[in-house]
Amino acid sequence: MQQRKKPYISVIINNYNYGRFLHQAIASVLRQNFTDYELIVVDDASTDHSRDIISLYADQIIPVLLAANSGQGAAFNAGFTASSGELIAFLDADDLFVESKLSIVAEAGMKKQDAVMFYHQGYLVDGNLNRIGEAFPAEMPQGNLKKRILLVESGIFPPTSFVVFRRSYLSRVLPLSPFMTREGGDFPLIQLAPILGEIAAIPHALTYYRVHGDNWFSNGETNNGNLRNLREAMRRTEKGFYYLNKKLNELGLDDRFDLMKSRDHIRNCYIFNEIGWMEYVFRVGMRTSLKNWKNLIGYLNFGVKRRRQYLSSLDLG
Repeated sequence: MQQRKKPYISVIINNYNYGRFLHQAIASVLRQNFTDYELIVVDDASTDHSRDIISLYADQIIPVLLAANSGQGAAFNAGFTASSGELIAFLDADDLFVESKLSIVAEAGMKKQDAVMFYHQGYLVDGNLNRIGEAFPAEMPQGNLKKRILLVESGIFPPTSFVVFRRSYLSRVLPLSPFMTREGGDFPLIQLAPILGEIAAIPHALTYYRVHGDNWFSNGETNNGNLRNLREAMRRTEKGFYYLNKKLNELGLDDRFDLMKSRDHIRNCYIFNEIGWMEYVFRVGMRTSLKNWKNLIGYLNFGVKRRRQYLSSLDLG
């Protein structure tokens, strides 16, 4: 039996109950102008019609059907196990690739052999794929970012569908333990990359990131400021930082992430009355990755408004 040739890029789509978007996500990969890839679709025990859609592409994809819903991180684990590419590109099932994404990523991968993670720009789009605003992120640091990631902690890199990893790197940090498989599986993969190698930025918009009302971006803390969402974000951040440091210890590295350097965590500590105004301003001002004074003032003001909301809820209670 002839052994299948290993592709240069493995694309892993992780899906849970996104049948209404899944066809477009798969089609965006299949119409790439780069052919040396494989497409793995991991379905996390969906209860909608997702598996009917997957069956339509049986001869064009590698389906991985999980028996029980286990979360994003578990889908990453399963997809990576099924993959064989040198570069691994993740795609959330509600997002889409631009037609030239894989060819541009492949060129960067061959040119920058020392890079363990590549990331690029993308566009926000609504449910009907209408663009919202300019390409992001605007700032794209690259190279040796170890000191910066340990200082700023989070907010440097874009979402999962904008990043591509080298296989040798993922082999060191995967599989994710069950502690991180239910949610936020992309967080440790992205945060650990600058500790373990070089980062390469690709200044092209290569993904459409869909905002449709059910994903974290549209329900998250920066959009509506719901106090329950903020509490959940705080818990998830604490959990993520614990896992990062545990993983660094397992890898035999002395570096550690400091939760109290995370500007998002500091802001939430302020909102929930765990630190005072002076510490809030000082810590955010010193550690922020916000680009200018206007953004910084807006960030601080958000915290002030939500703190008032929180204190008012205590008064009402």
